[in-house]
Amino acid sequence: MTTANHLHHLINHWTDLQAALGTNQADTWPPVMGIARLHEHLRADEAAVELRALERSPEQLGATAAPLRIAILDTMASLDQQLVDVADQIASSVQRPRLNLQVRSAGPGDDIALQLKTLILKDEVDERRWSWTNPRLRAAPYAAAWLLARYEDAPGPFRKLSGLQHTDIESAAAQAAEQVDQALEMTRRTQVLDRPCPHCRGVLRIEGGDGQDPAVKCRGCGRKWTGEDSADRATC
Repeated sequence: MTTANHLHHLINHWTDLQAALGTNQADTWPPVMGIARLHEHLRADEAAVELRALERSPEQLGATAAPLRIAILDTMASLDQQLVDVADQIASSVQRPRLNLQVRSAGPGDDIALQLKTLILKDEVDERRWSWTNPRLRAAPYAAAWLLARYEDAPGPFRKLSGLQHTDIESAAAQAAEQVDQALEMTRRTQVLDRPCPHCRGVLRIEGGDGQDPAVKCRGCGRKWTGEDSADRATC
C-alpha cells in the first residue's frame, strides 16, 4: 500500500477499533488447537503428563490471552501517541504562525484595511492548522488526516515538507496500518513452535491470527494440521 493508503486505512477503520472495544476477549495467540496430540504416538506413556504441563504452562499454545478490550485500547492509545507526536514535530517546522499585523480601524471606503482585517480573522480560525491544544483533534484519525494533507502538499498555511519529513510520515503511516491490521486480526501471523514434527522431526510453524482457521505446517515433510485435525488425520 502507498502512504496515502496506509493513512486512509487507519482513518477508515478507526470506528472498527472503537466497536471492538466492546468485545469481551481476544483469540489466543498462538491459537488453541489439538497440537498437543501430535506427540502422543511418540511417547504415549507420557502424554497425560505433557498435556497437563501444557495446560499449566504460560509459554505453551493458547495459554495466555489478554481481554480484547485491553489490547484494542492499548493499540488505540499507541496510535494516538505515535501519530500526534509526528504531527506535532512536523507542524512545529512547517506550520506558519498566525498573522500578527497591526491594522488601522477600517473606516468607510477603506477597502484595504477591511480586507486585511478579514484576512487576519480567517487566518486565526483556519481549520487546516494543526492544534496543540484541542484534545478532540489530538487523536490518531485527525492526525492521520492532517499528515495526509501535508504529505500531498494540500493548500494551507504551511511550508513544503522536506525529504526527511516525507520519510517520517511514510514510516509512521506504514506502522500505524500494520497495528490496525493486527488489532483487528486482518493480517495472518506465523510462529515457529517449540516442538518438532512427529513424522520427520522438522520445524513446525503455526499460522493464524487473521480470523481464518489456524493451521500448523511442517517445513520438512509438508504435512499440515488444522484446528480439528489430530495426528491420525494428518495429510500430506
